[in-house]
Amino acid sequence: MNPMEKALVSIIIPTFNRKAVVDRAIKSVIGQTYPHWELHIVDDGSTDGTWMDVLSKLPSWKGKLTSFGRQQKSIQVHQTEHRGVSGARNFGMEKANGEWIAFLDSDDEWFPEKLSKQMEFHKSNPEFSFSQTKEVWNKKGNLMEPKGKYRKLSGWFLKESLDICMVTSSSFLAHKPTLEQVGRFRTELPICEDYDLWNRILLSGHGIGLLSENLMVRYGGHDNQLSNQYDAQERFRLYSLLLTREELKENGDWNSLPETSQNLMTDAIQSRFSTMIQGRTKRGKDSRWIQELFEIFLAGKSIEKKDLLTLLDHSLF
Repeated sequence: MNPMEKALVSIIIPTFNRKAVVDRAIKSVIGQTYPHWELHIVDDGSTDGTWMDVLSKLPSWKGKLTSFGRQQKSIQVHQTEHRGVSGARNFGMEKANGEWIAFLDSDDEWFPEKLSKQMEFHKSNPEFSFSQTKEVWNKKGNLMEPKGKYRKLSGWFLKESLDICMVTSSSFLAHKPTLEQVGRFRTELPICEDYDLWNRILLSGHGIGLLSENLMVRYGGHDNQLSNQYDAQERFRLYSLLLTREELKENGDWNSLPETSQNLMTDAIQSRFSTMIQGRTKRGKDSRWIQELFEIFLAGKSIEKKDLLTLLDHSLF
């Protein structure tokens, strides 16, 4: 028997104050046709009663799981202090026992065959350690497919990934040992933590496969979405790119990157610096300190972590 036939998938649902919608995500996991999974629901210090609500429904959810000796399914619920989505996902990864890891945001849902088809994809395409699926967007009840630059790509798409976030967390599946080599989510990033991880995967030389079938629904448009709380994603993305570049240089891995990757990274960083400086100047805001960071970068010098962290300081923006 192919080991992929019975491979355990660890599913991680981080949730924070999403009591009204997390049920939908959990039920979409229970309805999966793939028979070998464990679900880790991580309540990230919710204050809306999510914890007690989930606990009250846990017996009912567990009662829906079927087990005939050939299947392995389980649901575990964890409560942590509020640390943000990155901390919640990383906590789930620490608890995960599966060889494969899937993430599902608490406001999204999977189609029943999502995991089955994704695991079948990896069995047929062993060169991929990571994959995602196509998706449908639900924006306040309106269903649509991503178009234009948001259309999903397959393989090695670093150029596009440096521009915008090209992978949806809820559609992502990863071979856990390979993901651990790349690293986990950066907890200091309140948003763009996924953008950061996808770029690090691609920079490590791995491609990300694509199942060209809509296998999940991504919900958007509600007021408490993290991305709606921050109107300047560019500074978070710039922080990610600069820190990743510094780490690669510090580890001695920068020079071993293909020249194409080095040039794409350098161009993306320069472009974001220029956009931020022009935008702040236009709005009459101080841009000297960003200009100084840019000049350090252009001179090929290292930027200290404390200076990079100024890009995450809300008071400066």
